[in-house]
Amino acid sequence: MPDDEEPRVSFRWFYEGRPSDLYSEDRTPPGPPKTGANLATPSGKVEFVSQTLTAFDKDDQERPPLARYIPSWEGYDSTDLTEKYPLQLISPHPRFSYHTHNDNKSYWLDDIPQHRVKKDGYSWWPVRIHPVDAGPRGVKDGDIVKMYNDRGVVLLIAHVTELTRPGTVHSYEAAAKYDPLQPGVAGSPDRGGCVNLLSPGRMVSKNVPGEAQNSCLVEIAKWEA
Repeated sequence: MPDDEEPRVSFRWFYEGRPSDLYSEDRTPPGPPKTGANLATPSGKVEFVSQTLTAFDKDDQERPPLARYIPSWEGYDSTDLTEKYPLQLISPHPRFSYHTHNDNKSYWLDDIPQHRVKKDGYSWWPVRIHPVDAGPRGVKDGDIVKMYNDRGVVLLIAHVTELTRPGTVHSYEAAAKYDPLQPGVAGSPDRGGCVNLLSPGRMVSKNVPGEAQNSCLVEIAKWEA
């Protein structure tokens, strides 16, 4: 930012009832011009019930106009799967790479411990697991583990940490390096850290063509091979 730029708090202009400021001057509401300070919604206000979604499909149970809790179709309360795969995989966007960019191409990234961890001459993709979940599975920090479900098997290096909630495991989504132990063999364990192999191909909902990486149940075991 320029040295003389005055920091602004998001939406303060709306709170104070004045025209949108530098950070939101393009947020003009659709339809006829309105007077005063308006948000980019049909009403020009904060909408607890979305008028746009109401007009699109007011009876959509997967994406209702009023936000509410909807149990995941593959989550901790999916009892038919949790007996077999009791851990919820949380796979947000990686911090240090962008899909196929950089990772597996800029090898200096392997020196960042949060990105990959070197062991026995290989740079492993980390998975974070709570001690409560690691203990019964005989998993210690730095162990090579297999994370799996009916879709595939991915080999990772375990980072045992209390920063992950019990019952969940955290591993950044990655598809930049697919490195199966047996190339060309379907279902061969991947040691490159391609956790997207485990996530479902189903979209978020019938009206939302988005990926559902966090609706994914897995199990973890120490890799003995």
